[in-house]
Amino acid sequence: MCCRERVFTAPGEIGEGSPTAGSRRTTITGEKPLLTLSGLGRALRPVHGSGTDGAAVVETPVSHGWIPAGDRLLAVDVHEPAAPARGASIVLAAPPGRERVTLTRTVLHTARALAADGWCVVRFDWSGTGQSPASKDVTDAQHWSEDLTAVRDWAGQGQPVHGVGIGVAGAYLAADDDEGWAQRVVMAPVSGKQWLRHQSALRRMAGQSLPPRVAGGTELLDLHLTAEGAAAVKTVPAPAADPARGISILGEEETGPLPLNVHPRVATVPPGVTGAVVAALSEHAPAHNEGTTAPEPAQQATVEIGGTTVRLRRIEVGADRRPGIVTEPLERAADAPGLGLVSPGSDAMEAAGGLWLDTALLASSHGAVCVLAERTDTGELVRSDRTRNSNPYDRRTVAECRELILLVASLTDGPVTAAGICLGAWGLMAAAHELPAQVSARTTLHVINNVAWQRQPWRYWRQGLTEGPLAPRVPGEDPTAAAPPASPSTDDDAAAPGASTLGSLRRTLTTQVGNVARTVVRGTRAKAHAASPRVNSLAATLGIIDVPQPELRRLDRVPGLTVNAVFGALDAEFCGVEPGRIGPRSAVLVVDSLDHSMFSTAARRAMAEFTVEHLTASAGVLR
Repeated sequence: MCCRERVFTAPGEIGEGSPTAGSRRTTITGEKPLLTLSGLGRALRPVHGSGTDGAAVVETPVSHGWIPAGDRLLAVDVHEPAAPARGASIVLAAPPGRERVTLTRTVLHTARALAADGWCVVRFDWSGTGQSPASKDVTDAQHWSEDLTAVRDWAGQGQPVHGVGIGVAGAYLAADDDEGWAQRVVMAPVSGKQWLRHQSALRRMAGQSLPPRVAGGTELLDLHLTAEGAAAVKTVPAPAADPARGISILGEEETGPLPLNVHPRVATVPPGVTGAVVAALSEHAPAHNEGTTAPEPAQQATVEIGGTTVRLRRIEVGADRRPGIVTEPLERAADAPGLGLVSPGSDAMEAAGGLWLDTALLASSHGAVCVLAERTDTGELVRSDRTRNSNPYDRRTVAECRELILLVASLTDGPVTAAGICLGAWGLMAAAHELPAQVSARTTLHVINNVAWQRQPWRYWRQGLTEGPLAPRVPGEDPTAAAPPASPSTDDDAAAPGASTLGSLRRTLTTQVGNVARTVVRGTRAKAHAASPRVNSLAATLGIIDVPQPELRRLDRVPGLTVNAVFGALDAEFCGVEPGRIGPRSAVLVVDSLDHSMFSTAARRAMAEFTVEHLTASAGVLR
């Protein structure tokens, strides 16, 4: 998989599943065909909920797809403006790498606020990151400046575009040619050199828990740049306010501290960021009541991987219309292997550094049909009424994992594999008990780095005291219910501020005690390694989330289901597990190069190759 080349090509007929007669299809060509985009149109998904200030959010449809940028494909997300529209577009650029994950909620909240104010908002993934398929498995950041220009020109359709950039994305925004930009707003300004140095330092500091760096280029967390790409990033200067060029800087005193380089669990939307951005852009914004037509990204695209043309297409999954991606070869057998991929806790559907999309493309080049889908309150589906990540260990994750497996099974008559990391692993194992027998009989689960195997319950006491929200919710607690808005002040409250303070203190203490209790219960659950399947079944019924080793024995009861519990070497040592068989169809496997969160390049390569190797072996088409 190292430095695997992927060539974008334009095939002849798309084949089964091609756009309908009424859809449009665009072929981008140079001296020879480079790529094909088809099914231009909108996969609309409205945004629901209320804003962080308690006000109702105007429902604005969002479309997801791809656009051409030279011989590359860029993933874009387009928020349609609420009426009355301003007749203008904004390019909202977020930084790549791990910051893309920690800023997801902040970026989505900002995009929705701007769309509600009448702007057409376009977000995108930089070349070689996220859902933008790469030409190789290291990122050539030399193209990033061209990416921004391509998105700007596509979004503006001949009209000046407004821009918002965060971190190093803001540096690229400010360094771009003035032509085509009406105004630009930058937050958390940093130069390319500063950003690269800081990201490299984070990778070095994590060195003891990660596999050694891969030779060649510059390895960051969740990102690996070519040497030429890293050199190009270093040349991007730090942005500075320049009214003559329409560039303004929003400082932390206006936006609040942005969640850069923090753990996703504590990544919180700053209370002032959406209002500050909307106000900064409104100063020079066109008036409302001007008509606008949001651009439409392509819903399908094709890439060539290892000599096989692979199609990517956007889909919507389930009644909630969750955004998803299907990858498959243009021609495949009816019994081709199927693969469903579930991201870890807070990551978008393609998981760390584009890992799952990279895996899906590789698997489809071997004949498989693969599905990725967002989960509730992650990625594109973060809720507008939540400023930080909610606890994902609940019923909705189980239901969505089951839904994913059933969708994959409906796309093929062949063997089905589902792989999930950490939270995704837990969701798949919990969902397995609800699969129909005809589906479970041809399903294999790869349960990857499931931390529930820990043997150190004292850690949960500490987490309970310091990080209570990590704990699972108690049975009967509605995980999807929005927090009730604060009640308006009354005369009695004004007359008795002490009572209000006492009530607030009581609620805080009650919440903290509950969090500690649930976390301690979770910790004591880790002692159940030797418990019987009946005890584990009772614990699962009560909603305690940990899945220790006996759970694998319990999964043997699911008709025909095969389960592989996969660990990196450090995770296996920490959790006290050894490779070997647990039951007739369950086994523990150790892959030396894996780190827990797949931050390292070696881990991402090893995970993709492991998944594809086992997938194709199960179908008898190992290459």
